[in-house]
Amino acid sequence: MQANYYRLALLLVIASSIANSANGLIVRSMDSAGGWQIIFYRSCFLAGVLGVVFVVQSGGRVRSALRELRPWALLGSLAIASVNTCFILAMTYTTVANAMFVLSAAPFFAALLGWIVLGETVERGVWAAMGVALAGIGVMLWDGLGAGTLLGNCLALFAALSFGSFVVVLRKGRGVNMLPVVIIGTMLGGLNAAVMSGFALSVSFHDAALLFLWGAVLSGTVHVIFTWSSRHVPGAELTLLILIEFVLSPMWVWLFIDEQPSPATLLGGALVIVSVASRALLSFRKEARNADSGAAVERSRHSA
Repeated sequence: MQANYYRLALLLVIASSIANSANGLIVRSMDSAGGWQIIFYRSCFLAGVLGVVFVVQSGGRVRSALRELRPWALLGSLAIASVNTCFILAMTYTTVANAMFVLSAAPFFAALLGWIVLGETVERGVWAAMGVALAGIGVMLWDGLGAGTLLGNCLALFAALSFGSFVVVLRKGRGVNMLPVVIIGTMLGGLNAAVMSGFALSVSFHDAALLFLWGAVLSGTVHVIFTWSSRHVPGAELTLLILIEFVLSPMWVWLFIDEQPSPATLLGGALVIVSVASRALLSFRKEARNADSGAAVERSRHSA
């Protein structure tokens, strides 16, 4: 039964990563909605769906589930609000390729912050991969100076750093249902977008429909799938599968909108993607070796 859950989880994560890779294409397909309007409506739709999931998940015991949260968990809400805001704004100031490739370095920021805040060990191979990823980000930031997209690249970098912070908060509170943290953060991001737009939130039906598809359907489904799949698929494999989204998203925009990334973006992005993939593969092999050694010990006990 566990093997069946594992295979199902893999297929669902792959499918959700492919579906979620449409985010850049959705942003580029807006009629007139600007960055703040996009953030507001996507946040509203996503918070609504996750709120329903939370009520069902908690069996109606919403207050007791909320009381389990600690004050520091609100830092995670601020982090996820920053992720949603900076990532979407980044795609309005730079290419989708730049934004996605920079954001794909988030696992390294999570590892670095986990080492600083939680005292988690960072292996030498991860440090090396982190250095390669930072070199790739440096190439894209330098390219942004000449292309006029430096602000967008920096916003994507801050989104990656914020996501790493969110992951650290999740690790610290892993014994508690942290979905309310995501819901609160999404609502904060939407409220901030409303204020920053001067409450000028009117959008066309076309844009509203696309944002409903993104927030309620795609992002809502992805959150549910990843929450469930993380129980059955090792973290290293999840990291590899998430890379599907980061690779495909610029490709869809390239194919359908003809937004061509610069050679420097492709070089820097390749360095980031390869470093993240190599780190995930090494972690996966380590988990496999540990599982094999554990199975060998168990067999020796039974034979004794």
